[in-house]
Amino acid sequence: MTTLPTPTKLNKALDSRLQAKLPLEDRLFLQACEEKWRFSFQQLKQTGEWLIDVRMWKEPRLLLEAKKLLADLEASPSGEADSLPANPGQIGERLFRRMAKVHAELAGEAKVYPRDGAREDLPRHTFVDKELKGRLLRLCPAASERAVCCNLKTLSIVDNCAMACSYCVLQNHYDEAKIAVPTNLKQKLAEIQLHPDKRYRIGTGEYSDSLLWGNRNDILVDLSAFAERHPNIILELKTKSANVDWLLKNPVPPNVCASWSLNPQVIISNEEHKTAGLERRLMAARAVADKGIKVGFHFHPMFYFSGWEDEYEFLIKRVVSLFRPEEVLWVSLGCVTMMKGFAQELRSKFQSSKLLQMRTETTPDGKITYAFDIREALYRNALQALSPWKGQVFQYLCMEHAPMWNSVMGYDYPNMAAFDDVFNASAFAKIK
Repeated sequence: MTTLPTPTKLNKALDSRLQAKLPLEDRLFLQACEEKWRFSFQQLKQTGEWLIDVRMWKEPRLLLEAKKLLADLEASPSGEADSLPANPGQIGERLFRRMAKVHAELAGEAKVYPRDGAREDLPRHTFVDKELKGRLLRLCPAASERAVCCNLKTLSIVDNCAMACSYCVLQNHYDEAKIAVPTNLKQKLAEIQLHPDKRYRIGTGEYSDSLLWGNRNDILVDLSAFAERHPNIILELKTKSANVDWLLKNPVPPNVCASWSLNPQVIISNEEHKTAGLERRLMAARAVADKGIKVGFHFHPMFYFSGWEDEYEFLIKRVVSLFRPEEVLWVSLGCVTMMKGFAQELRSKFQSSKLLQMRTETTPDGKITYAFDIREALYRNALQALSPWKGQVFQYLCMEHAPMWNSVMGYDYPNMAAFDDVFNASAFAKIK
């Protein structure tokens, strides 16, 4: 790669990792923005991020329109000189405003994905053993008092995930391609103290996929024994895999639920790299349900893209046609949600992802998500497709706030305890 003598201001404005990701054409343009058009520090930083975004989105319009504006200014007849900016700094302001407008327009448009998906050079993961230490049972890490939360508890068991979903927060947590699987899970599960008169929903899929690793180091054996000892819990194994062999070949307590995160295949192909395809997930879920194991579905995170209405309607209607209400404990809906700082991490990886091509707002608890009207439309469309299960399968919004609940559900819950009580009453009623 050609090395350029990058100006000092640009060096400070744009991380060297991000600069290295840009092609020569973009880096030369940024140099001109500083040296010729006198961009400020913040303008250089913002422009660099925009250039990375549109490269990830495969949308060339930003740079094309910027260069067209500059060409138009240079080619203006002398008789129109009075209409031109008076100095390079003013030209720079005009250029920056044009790029801001184009970037905002691109972000506000529904994404257009290639049907065959993006090809990524992704690392191969290796396995290492680890010893679990400290408290194992915690409140769901996505929980927030400012959102309408369901009081899910989680077990942090396996660290890291080989699936390379563009939106996954685990990409911020783990720098190495290593999957750490515990060697002392049985011992740590025995230490957990549960109140015998309380009911708990406990998940294992927050820090890794629950089923992709199968029964490595006897994790499924130990989890099943834990569920059997505590009939007052529902243990959820959430996955994007189709690795259900162990569940099909071994006794599974009735209070174990296998659940699947689902998206249309076009999203799986472009944003959920190294996961099982949609049909494989659905057939795995169908096989598990045929064995009598309860299942759940999470349409989460939902994406706003060209054709989203038909794609999600088709997906949800297919699920409704494949499963009987009594087989399904719950269905959740949720949209793309990111922690602050995640965008920079994604830019540094420079995947061919359209994740950041979105019109956003900041939630009351400081997360970044789609604007309210987009989320509302996604949820209304999904709930309409789920209407045959209304009153028969518990349906809820994940990581959403009271205004959205009231808008699309017609109600909300005053606190976690109230939500927890209603959720448990529905789920446990289906557990024999």
